[in-house]
Amino acid sequence: MSGQPSGADSEPAEGVPVVPAYVQRRENCPRYVFGGGVWIVLADRAQTSGNITNIESIYRRGGGLPRLVHEREAEMAYVISGRLRIRIADEAETTAESGAMVFVPRGVARRFTADLDDTRVYHAFVPAGFEQLLFDHGAKTESMTVPIGDAPFDPATAAAYGVHVVPD
Repeated sequence: MSGQPSGADSEPAEGVPVVPAYVQRRENCPRYVFGGGVWIVLADRAQTSGNITNIESIYRRGGGLPRLVHEREAEMAYVISGRLRIRIADEAETTAESGAMVFVPRGVARRFTADLDDTRVYHAFVPAGFEQLLFDHGAKTESMTVPIGDAPFDPATAAAYGVHVVPD
């Protein structure tokens, strides 16, 4: 055994410098109005050497993104509070309540819709990079809630980031 921590010899994403470990409070993280809610970027590509993007989203009832496919990232979603209606691939719609974890592989269609106000969801995207869509096209905010109509999602713009809307 070399004495190095497990994973210490792994390569970072191309062009992304290796960064040290850190601790950061969610209150200090950037927030964006986007796609049916408020998205709090807890950790981005630059902060994780390109390994993972961590985001918390907060939705009002009916908020969420349309049915879409991430061509570049796998997604894990954990329902912190509230309830989501979920459809993955061609499966029937199901419900994920507080404490439920959902995994969607890269290239698989999915739709998440909040079933209750103040539904909070933790997302992990692997590899990192999805947050760039928020940085470039979300509206920076200090708020933790937003009316659904104020959080648009443009399918043509998202496609440039490897996120494609698919028919329901």
